[in-house]
Amino acid sequence: MNEVTAFWVLAAISVIGALVAVRKRNLVHGVFALLVFFAGFAGLFLLLLAEFIAVVQILVYAGAVGILILFAIMLTDRVTGKDAFRITSRGSFSGTIIALAVFLVILLPAIREIPLVENATPKDTILEQSSVKKLGTKLIKPYIVTIEVLALLLTAALIGAVTAAQGGRASEKEENAE
Repeated sequence: MNEVTAFWVLAAISVIGALVAVRKRNLVHGVFALLVFFAGFAGLFLLLLAEFIAVVQILVYAGAVGILILFAIMLTDRVTGKDAFRITSRGSFSGTIIALAVFLVILLPAIREIPLVENATPKDTILEQSSVKKLGTKLIKPYIVTIEVLALLLTAALIGAVTAAQGGRASEKEENAE
């Protein structure tokens, strides 16, 4: 399988996973489709010879974020999507047309600026210029306090979500006991 075929297969997997994640009524199935999208996206990073970012994509997004979303869904009451709401909302056709127009307006200038293959940097110089240690230092060093505060906020939000989910169930049990 050559690189072009692998790209189109991984791109199709990613797009299908994203579309299924958005369209599924069952939240758990939607999260699993989102995990398929993340895996396809990691494969695209592998095609770009960005192994470190592909592994981070799998570990952080497919692992941590996917499990966090599943945990948050399990705290909710409406998991299956069997409710009285319609499957599609009004205006979904016009919304799709507007989204495609905005997508094209934003991406068209960027697509025109893509350099041709002849002007691209050879792979050897790219590998010499980058290393995981340099990348980690550039990403973490200026933002270390922000990352630590964000971790504390996420932990507090998770504790609040668990408390809120259990608080509603405890009051229902007390009403049923009376």
